[in-house]
Amino acid sequence: MLTGLAGCGGGGGGGGGDTTPPPGPTTVIKGTASKGIIYPGTVSVYSIGTDGAKGGLLNSTATEIDGTYSATLGSYSGAIQVEASGTYTDEATGQTVTIDPARPLHALVERVDNSTTNNRVVSVTPLTEIAWRKASVNGTVATPPATIVSSNTLVEDLFKVRDITGIEPVRPDTATMASASQESQAYTLTLASISQMATTRTGATHTERLDAVLNTMTTEVEHAETSGSMSTTATTDFSNALNTVSLGDDFPSARDQVSGTGKISQKLTLTISGTLPAGTKIFAIQGSIALPAGVTLRSDSEGETMSEVLYLLEATKELSSVDPVANYLAPQQQLDFSMQFDPSKTGLGTGDFAVLKYDVAASTTVTAADFSIIADSVSAKDINGATIGGVTATLR
Repeated sequence: MLTGLAGCGGGGGGGGGDTTPPPGPTTVIKGTASKGIIYPGTVSVYSIGTDGAKGGLLNSTATEIDGTYSATLGSYSGAIQVEASGTYTDEATGQTVTIDPARPLHALVERVDNSTTNNRVVSVTPLTEIAWRKASVNGTVATPPATIVSSNTLVEDLFKVRDITGIEPVRPDTATMASASQESQAYTLTLASISQMATTRTGATHTERLDAVLNTMTTEVEHAETSGSMSTTATTDFSNALNTVSLGDDFPSARDQVSGTGKISQKLTLTISGTLPAGTKIFAIQGSIALPAGVTLRSDSEGETMSEVLYLLEATKELSSVDPVANYLAPQQQLDFSMQFDPSKTGLGTGDFAVLKYDVAASTTVTAADFSIIADSVSAKDINGATIGGVTATLR
């Protein structure tokens, strides 16, 4: 027995034991395949070269009953193309539909790896399909990372979904939606609306009718990239479909979030104006902005705005350890905001400090001059909490 134990080796010194190095970190992606929920289904992941060309298969895996999947990609680092096929229940008609593996839904991601972007969520949906068609011209051109990012971002902005790959839609029923985030609810309502739009298209099968919708919306996305919005016909078509989806009545905040689909969001820059006393910096600022008619802000049911609505500029963000707090009072068309800056940092001076991102109704045109800071609402404080006089906030 002693001889056997001695031969087992172990930690510590130089001789004996298993000298095989432990396996390195593995790149993993996970997400949801939905048009509605795809199950049973298959998700295949392909590499994309630095030149944007589609490469070899990294992994292929099955979806779970809720449309989720997980795929290990070994030590791969780089851009990927994800493809999903299988069976789903159409939200608008209740029909069982099959997505042919030869014509799958696609999604593009600019980078995954086994460290900073490991376990990245990658949803595969009609919205990611539209972004893929836009970026790759229906699979005929390469998609380098910069093209992937710009295409995904454009579709996100037009359809009012914060992250079309990173947000996961859910099964379109009241119970499942109730336990989901507002972003997931909004995504799910958008997919249901696209299905509803397909019911009015011509085609021998639901797949053909859906393809017609996706082709039209891809063309509209390309148009909006230069014009700032989809056509009135397209926005009206989507709005009518959204209003037909009964789940929207149960989740009004999510419905309101995507009701502005079709127009690229606009931005205002917030600026600190005035003269600070010598040696004084701002460590807290609050105020209220009056919004013009036709402008909406993405917010939850409590009026708290989404993180992308009011955000600090990169240089200003370094001075703060917390995100701005912003509350949208829709009936009054007013935004109340408050910002705190880290007392261990240098504090905020005058100049640009934040951006307000807002949505405008398709038939509305606004400029910075239509917004205003509400009189006497701005208050800036120094590191000791004392009010600083002689400064205000302006918009441009």
